[in-house]
Amino acid sequence: MHVTHPLIKPETIEARIYQQLVVASALKQNTLCVLGTGLGKTAIAALTIAGILSKRDGKVLIIAPSRPLVDQHFKSMNQFLNIDSEKIVILNGKISPKKREAMWESGKIFIATPQVAENDIISKILKPSQFSLLIADEAHHTTGNHSYTFVANKFKKKSHVLGLTASPGSNIDRIFEICGNLGIEHVEIKTEEDPDVAPYVAKVKMRPKRVELPEEFEVNLTLLKDALKDRLRDLKENRVIHSITVNKSELLGLNKKIMAMDDNIKYEMLRISSEAVKLEHAIEMLETQGRSTFLNYYQKLLTQNTKSAKEITNDPRFIQAVKNLNELDIEHPKYEKMLEIVKEILKENEKIIIFAQYRDTVQKIVDLLSENGIEAIMFVGQSNKDGKGMNQKEQAKAIERFKNEANVLVSTSVSEEGIDISSVNYVLFYEPVPSEIRMIQRRGRAARGEGGQVIVLIAQKTRDEGYYRAGLAKEKNMKNILKNMQTTLNKKLKELHEENEEEVEKTENKDHYMDLRSVVSSKTSDKLEEKKPIKLDKKSKSGLPNKATIIVDSRERHIGRYLSEKAEVEFKTLEIGDYILSDRVAVERKTAEDFENSIIDKRLFNQVMDLKKYERPLMIIEGNEFVRIHENAIRGMMFSIMIDYQIPIMFSRDIEDTADILVKLAEREQIKEKREISIRYGKRPMSLKERQKFLVEGLPDVGPVMAENLLDNFNSVESIFTASEKELTSVGGMGPITAKKIREVVTKKYRE
Repeated sequence: MHVTHPLIKPETIEARIYQQLVVASALKQNTLCVLGTGLGKTAIAALTIAGILSKRDGKVLIIAPSRPLVDQHFKSMNQFLNIDSEKIVILNGKISPKKREAMWESGKIFIATPQVAENDIISKILKPSQFSLLIADEAHHTTGNHSYTFVANKFKKKSHVLGLTASPGSNIDRIFEICGNLGIEHVEIKTEEDPDVAPYVAKVKMRPKRVELPEEFEVNLTLLKDALKDRLRDLKENRVIHSITVNKSELLGLNKKIMAMDDNIKYEMLRISSEAVKLEHAIEMLETQGRSTFLNYYQKLLTQNTKSAKEITNDPRFIQAVKNLNELDIEHPKYEKMLEIVKEILKENEKIIIFAQYRDTVQKIVDLLSENGIEAIMFVGQSNKDGKGMNQKEQAKAIERFKNEANVLVSTSVSEEGIDISSVNYVLFYEPVPSEIRMIQRRGRAARGEGGQVIVLIAQKTRDEGYYRAGLAKEKNMKNILKNMQTTLNKKLKELHEENEEEVEKTENKDHYMDLRSVVSSKTSDKLEEKKPIKLDKKSKSGLPNKATIIVDSRERHIGRYLSEKAEVEFKTLEIGDYILSDRVAVERKTAEDFENSIIDKRLFNQVMDLKKYERPLMIIEGNEFVRIHENAIRGMMFSIMIDYQIPIMFSRDIEDTADILVKLAEREQIKEKREISIRYGKRPMSLKERQKFLVEGLPDVGPVMAENLLDNFNSVESIFTASEKELTSVGGMGPITAKKIREVVTKKYRE
């Protein structure tokens, strides 16, 4: 039996009582629906949309955390809803704001990531007042400073809200935070034990499979653990930690405490703490992932230009462990066990999804299966700076191949959440995860089929054991919380009602919180529609704009929220800088952490060079907690930017202070100086000297000061390019290694 409704396509949604009960609640009040993976949250969304739109006019926004999930909702809504397909619109950051503005006006059902929705709310091309319903899929993201929270806060007083999640978490305060941010008035929780749900639940068995680490691994783990203990003892002796029995999370949280210490010891403790974190991670790589992943991590450490990385890679025990493992021809026993399990499953002609935490491990698994004649599809997140990711098209192609061609998918966490990859009866965890949300989402993949098995590989006597126990305990705790959630939430809402009865009464009387079967008449609705907000002329009587405009790089997160209160904001993909304040002023914003990272990975000089293409460039550094590089090196870099590159640096306390600075600068440029706002760089041509210096700075390891020294010594670019290594090293500050690199760049044939 299927649902019959004018806005639902015939025979597309099976009539299930538990779904209809959830929808009935969702139509009356803002509802959070907690329902296991594979039990039809998308169908509930479609039925709620149909119910809302059949009672009142307006638009619908569905937000989902990733592009693949946005695409999936787009397909589902086209499959279920009896609405003109042209009115169902998918929006992403690759579509220009001007096109998105037209799409927001012409469409009816919109599916977007929360980041796109946030930017368009700030740019005022998305108007929450035009919407009757917000659906927040994977609603457990609606916490803290997330874009989900921003969008929900803009919508919850203007439209109906439906939140959907399989796993809101085990912390009751966090669940209340989600409810508060979404404006939730009622929680609908459907568990596997509910009589109306049980017939549709695929039974999933958890099967831990333990393996014993080889003796060779144990020997090298002892070396690494000894190196770690030395660092932990130093931290304990200096009262940074109370015990050497600490985990990685505790180590990661030490920076704030260390920053409050005296300068004479602070930087040494920061370095030692960073070394401890890196060693802890290295141990985890070897214990839970294997030899190859550990050695890959070692190679990454070699490329890091930090004291902590150098100290670790020069530690004799670490060097010995690397040497031993390079000489070994054995891998983690999990690989052999995994291969054995996969072969058995494929004999039954079944599909299997293998989850692994790290991309290196995913690649190793795919390679191993391929070597054994098993076709495996890799599925990872979008490209990172290492270039090892998959773009959206590649992800879609991988999903399609898994559905139609191959029986094995090997994935990182990107496929845990929501994406309808395929119905499978087997899921394998290469390692357990200590998060109840992630455990439920991974296991839910096996609940999409007829009911299957989740196999968890566990290395005995390692942190795998603790992670497995933690995940199960948190999940059990979450289920206990959820059983009492509705009663607890209603009690909390009642308390709030008693505290401010009049205010709640006003809120409850608003039409968007009423039972939708008793909506206002069409005549009243028409009058409400006619009451549009008055648009103020952008210019005052003097002819100057009342507000400045700031062009913000679309990849900048969250700051638009603060800018939009005092300025007009436009989001664009900027090639140079993060903000454009006029035709001559571009601003690069760096948090203290990002400033350090961009020095270490050498992005900073390129960004500074690009910024110089504007007539009046500026850099803002936000915060002052520099933890990876000594303050003398930080100051040296700042001096170089200000003196050598002649780019002023301003300092701000936090993101709000940065926004305030940007607004005041933009007002000065546009209102006081009457300059236009446009993306325009390269207007001022370089002088001959600047061009010469620019060419020389393109040589390996040559900065502005060295370029100046070389030009002073050799008097021309040609002389520098033809100089021998010996002649180059005669210049102060030029070492033989740099001289050799320069000669190699200048003389090596291009096609060699």
